[in-house]
Amino acid sequence: MKKTIQRVLAAVILLVMILSGGFSEVGKVHAEKQQGTTKRAIYVVFDNSGSMYGDGNKAWSQATYAMEVFAAMMNYESGDVMKVFPMHDITTDGNTGSATKSSMEIRGKDDIAQIHNMYTPKPGGTPYTQVNNAAGELTKLLNAGSVDEGWLVVLTDGDFDNDIPASGLKADLEGKAAANENLYVQYLAIGTDVKNIPEGNADKGLYAQKAGNTSEVVNELAEISNRIFKRNEYAGYSSEDSGLEFDIPLRKLIVFAQGKDVKIGSLKNEEGGEVKLQSDTAVSYSSTDEAGLTTFVKSTPVKDTSLKGQVAVFADESPIVAGKYTLDVSGADSIQIYYEPDVKFEAGLYKGDTKMEEGTIEGGAYTVKVGFVDQLSGKYIKSSKLLGEPKYTVSINGETQELTGKDGASQSIDVEVDGESLELTADVNYLKDYTDSASYTFKICTLDMNVDAFKSANLKTLEDGANQITVEATRNGQPLTKEQWDAATLDVVSVNKDGEEFGIQWDVQKGSEASTWIVTPNYKKGGMFATETGQADVTINVSAEIDGDGYGKAETVSVTIKDDKNIVDYLKRYWKHIVISLLLLILILGYVPPFKKRFARSIKKRPSIECSAEKIGLRDNVMKGNFEKDLASRLLPYVPETGRLTFSPTPVKKTAKVRASGGGSMLILNTSAFAGKEEITFNGMSIQENEKGHHRISASTIIVVSTPEFTYTCIPNVQRTANGEIKRGKRK
Repeated sequence: MKKTIQRVLAAVILLVMILSGGFSEVGKVHAEKQQGTTKRAIYVVFDNSGSMYGDGNKAWSQATYAMEVFAAMMNYESGDVMKVFPMHDITTDGNTGSATKSSMEIRGKDDIAQIHNMYTPKPGGTPYTQVNNAAGELTKLLNAGSVDEGWLVVLTDGDFDNDIPASGLKADLEGKAAANENLYVQYLAIGTDVKNIPEGNADKGLYAQKAGNTSEVVNELAEISNRIFKRNEYAGYSSEDSGLEFDIPLRKLIVFAQGKDVKIGSLKNEEGGEVKLQSDTAVSYSSTDEAGLTTFVKSTPVKDTSLKGQVAVFADESPIVAGKYTLDVSGADSIQIYYEPDVKFEAGLYKGDTKMEEGTIEGGAYTVKVGFVDQLSGKYIKSSKLLGEPKYTVSINGETQELTGKDGASQSIDVEVDGESLELTADVNYLKDYTDSASYTFKICTLDMNVDAFKSANLKTLEDGANQITVEATRNGQPLTKEQWDAATLDVVSVNKDGEEFGIQWDVQKGSEASTWIVTPNYKKGGMFATETGQADVTINVSAEIDGDGYGKAETVSVTIKDDKNIVDYLKRYWKHIVISLLLLILILGYVPPFKKRFARSIKKRPSIECSAEKIGLRDNVMKGNFEKDLASRLLPYVPETGRLTFSPTPVKKTAKVRASGGGSMLILNTSAFAGKEEITFNGMSIQENEKGHHRISASTIIVVSTPEFTYTCIPNVQRTANGEIKRGKRK
């Protein structure tokens, strides 16, 4: 029995937590604020007729206990208010109270004592009057803008007196919901003998259910709680290890523990630091007998004295940061933990990693990103089990797309932006009907161009200007205005296949029509032969200022410049170079054999003269001859080298004038000086007296001059050392 009562109470507690929650429904809906910021008024019509206090019926005790918990969990700091409209007058100061009232308002935790001490002196029938009173006051409150949302909750067995409006119960309740777009009616018929259960109509803001027994009460209250508000329960808590782990910052943590000896202690992080205990409220069974004896109540109502609990709210000015925590709770039979995330929903239009600010943007490829941002780090949350699976709705210019982010993950959509404007809205529904939204408006300016380029052109035709590239710029598909065109610029850059600048000149002129340009290729400075040929990647870049903002568009086309130069073109271009080169070649050839005859390189500059004594008393010795070239003959092209060869010493000094004749030989130019002289021989033979022309010798010719005293022998390419050995040296 005790477990059954606790199940009922848990469901009732879910219902009472609605004051600080949000709302989302298929039918009549309200533009919800972020949960925890909406001001709500919950006006409860409580049927405290005699049937609630029958013999052994503890429903009244369970209800007052649930209302205490309800009041303990409200967000008073957000402006929430609870008002109870009992069908019969009550006192709020116990059985002995004398001042009765027809309603009771709860605006803070200090007012909870009114519920604890509530007493119904004279329970009677089931009048409809308080339904009208509660609805009227709630409508005025909403119309005045004092709260954002109002709920009229009717808890009754439905056995109303004869004061129901003539239109009927359903029509009347629908009319009450229609009194304000943010007013909703929840009708719950309780008891085994229920009368008047209207059919619900969600489109008109009316919801109706029946709970005839304990099981149905649990189920129906759970459904109502989900409809109006249900806090997010932390799953996986175990009282054995007392451990909690949060992967996102939290705004607050609410702990509701029940038990005869329950006590909620502290909430500590891993470092031992305590989270501030914002409020701590103890709740228990009523201090009164609840109702007086009347014809409807024959005996004193029975209390449920096992009902005792504690509601603790942990929160501070700064969020509860993500991490591991330890919760100290003792003496509890049941523990429920609820949390409120402290995250920010964000949606944005991104170009790469840059978020676009509202204003004018350029058309093209973008990414729409939606998700939650950690307000401590400012970064998108990659994953969080405490955020569940948010449902994102993204609308781009009226086209809607649904996205789901598993474990709170952000989502992205790639979009191609064009047209005149972009309307971006994003909504999210997460956890227990938390909702949020973001919207942006962008003006679009898309600068584009149409390029009509030639495919290929012959190099020699560039000078006539026949090859052209036509460029037309457009803004959002329309030509630029004359003012925009006049202020626009067009630049041309071309590169070859190696990515280096292509050697060509581009002439840019405005076209005959607005928004057009003519681009013409020309020879580079230096003419046709300085201009590059082959494939060129030509990038055309248009820059324009539109409505005070700068825009640019670039497009690349490939063109081929064909090399059609011929031999005549080269001769015309390089005839001077050719002539000069030929002259230089002729000149150079004049210094190269066989065009220039040179002496053999083996001829020694100081060839040896062997002196062999012919008389007694004289000694053999070695003397030096001489060979020298004429400087002029060495410098002049095509002129054979000339020189003088002295092959005998003083006093019989003999010198031959020689001239190179090619093939290592040389000619004696003064042949007549040696003709007919038997004492002078060349390779053993003297020159005949009648010999015509020049006598030919070589570098290895043995020249001998004979005198009575000595015989002189000289070989032009031999030079001996002091001991008579042939000297080996560099060739001359």
